[in-house]
Amino acid sequence: MAAPPTVTTANLTGTYTLNSKLSDSMDPVLKMQGVGWLVRQAASYSTITVKMAQYARAEDGVVCLDVDQVSTGGIRSTEERVLNWEWFEKNDRIWGKVRGKARIIKLSELEADEYLKSGWAQDCVEGDVIEMQVDSLTDTWTAQQVWGMAEVKGERRQVRKVLAKKGDKVHRISIVYDYISK
Repeated sequence: MAAPPTVTTANLTGTYTLNSKLSDSMDPVLKMQGVGWLVRQAASYSTITVKMAQYARAEDGVVCLDVDQVSTGGIRSTEERVLNWEWFEKNDRIWGKVRGKARIIKLSELEADEYLKSGWAQDCVEGDVIEMQVDSLTDTWTAQQVWGMAEVKGERRQVRKVLAKKGDKVHRISIVYDYISK
């Protein structure tokens, strides 16, 4: 389902489902990141529902994006992303120990591979996207992500573009989400 024009990088609050038919395969990236075959297979065949809540913290006004992801079988992952471009560390049950940072940034100011900067909806081109950087602390892979809105098959959808690297291996994928509700 298409996302309404009110869903923007400034307000991603809502429920989405991963559209595996419109998304690139995540398998090469997950394999490069050391995710086992069984987990990769489960991810490729699961329905993934994502609930997001975007808000400014009352105490300091910093924008946060809470992401609650549930896949078929009830496998859940919950994460608060603080969009202040400060590093944080966490132990992730799939990727191990990682560090990451996130921010809202003008697309025109994004220093990134051209793949991450292209194909966005006009409101992202003229405005903001969300940039995330995640680095493994137990392996050598890195992943730069850009989140925003894009026209896919004639409909406005939430898209996450990923540039993942490990040594000389580089993978570029787009992950497309259908909007379900507010």
